[in-house]
Amino acid sequence: MSKIVGIDLGTTFSAIAILDDLGNPEVLSDPINNNRITRSAVYVGREKAIVGDKAIDAAVTNKKNTILEVKSEMENDVVWSTSKGQWIDRDGKKDVKGYTPSQISSLILSKLKDYTSGVKKAVVTVPAMFAEAARVATIDAAKLAKLDVELINEPTAAVLHYANLPGVSISGRVLIFDLGGGTFDITIAAVKDKKIDVITSVGDKHLGGRRFDEEIIKILDKKYKKAKGKGLDDLNDEKLFLIAERIKKILSNKETVSEIIEGPKGPQKIDITRKEFENSIDTYVEKIKMLMEEALERADCKPSNIQQTLLVGGSTRMPFVSEIIKKIMKKAPVKGVNVDEAVACGAAIYAGIQNKDELNPSQKKAIAKVDLQDICNFYMGTLMATIDQEKDQWGVVNDVVIPRDTKLPCSITKNYAVLHDDQETIDCSVTQSEGEESNIDFVVVIAKEPLKLSKNAKQGDPVEVTYSYDTNGKMHCVFQEMKSKKKHEMTLKPDGSKEFKKLKDELDFDIE
Repeated sequence: MSKIVGIDLGTTFSAIAILDDLGNPEVLSDPINNNRITRSAVYVGREKAIVGDKAIDAAVTNKKNTILEVKSEMENDVVWSTSKGQWIDRDGKKDVKGYTPSQISSLILSKLKDYTSGVKKAVVTVPAMFAEAARVATIDAAKLAKLDVELINEPTAAVLHYANLPGVSISGRVLIFDLGGGTFDITIAAVKDKKIDVITSVGDKHLGGRRFDEEIIKILDKKYKKAKGKGLDDLNDEKLFLIAERIKKILSNKETVSEIIEGPKGPQKIDITRKEFENSIDTYVEKIKMLMEEALERADCKPSNIQQTLLVGGSTRMPFVSEIIKKIMKKAPVKGVNVDEAVACGAAIYAGIQNKDELNPSQKKAIAKVDLQDICNFYMGTLMATIDQEKDQWGVVNDVVIPRDTKLPCSITKNYAVLHDDQETIDCSVTQSEGEESNIDFVVVIAKEPLKLSKNAKQGDPVEVTYSYDTNGKMHCVFQEMKSKKKHEMTLKPDGSKEFKKLKDELDFDIE
């Protein structure tokens, strides 16, 4: 029987978990170094790829071949150029040489799945605010790693883990505060025992511990320059990031840290205080506060309505996180779980839910009472023509069909009309946006196909548009001309890109 796993594919660190024989999630360790979390760093050689801490070591001899934070590029049409050592925008051109984010991510997934044997199926986590393009790229990565995959939002996975902890009872509305290495999500859910009802999610795809490391490096550069008269040579040097990461961790427990920094003018001892660090990340702290308040507003909640705040992600160990939560929520967050592993553990539980037929009796019993209801994290709409009353002219606008935070599964129908007599076709377009946008410049068109109308179509003839969205991220869209009953149907699901075969043919590595 093949094994089913949950994978937290993180910006800076990743982890893989499996349900043990009793149905409890267990994080697997790297059999070589026994690490339970793996650095999401990849070194690409001629015939071999290195994943993890050794990829950072390999960067010493060839920095251009080392790729970090690939997750931040998943929604972009870019490739990593080993000749330039940076991401290159393809601008729609498919012949630009380099490795796509999906290919690089697949190497991380392949490394993780080899921590055990017989892995064929996986649930891979993504940030709640990951757009369609990023989800498709993640599916591509899993396919390249020879995984049959489902996706789940990271904070949703985390609350699954919390709700299933032995001896732990969670009841009422909870706020999941997920601050990782590269992304930040806040989710509010109603929980009763093992029944989880997600209410809303908000987040920032580019806010995380790595940004805090950058601020520490700026402090080091400023102080080195003051002492030596010249700043550090390369502020993007990964050695500096490792030092900054170490300083950040020490400042989580101490008020001051001292570090010897090697620079162009020789070594220099530099002291950094926790206060200096927290002042340097003030802009990010304010953004976190703003997102917490937005989540509460979207959920129509006051802080007093939230029973517990659950922490997820390694960056939540920093003292300022608990201080923010205490200030806004008027109570301390819940502690007691490994915040680095909660998402992977929740993904393993969800993997079990999605594949119950392959579980043993004990595993089935352990997750039998788990009931998860998720939401649509975006506004899903369609493009329509309308008259601009101010300009007295026709224009195209976006019209929302499924509002954000709608409970899944759902089915919503909206009525439209033929634009003019003898119109031949209708563009059946599906849009996605984070905000409730009417301006077409602020939405992404994720599908666009034609519906051929009947002969002699008349202005005002009714057209119905129905979007049905299920819990697995699949949306079925029907555009129907009511007079003739002609219709066009599209089934949309993040199931990989059309250029998947090309990606597969270009990737042939031994992975260390």
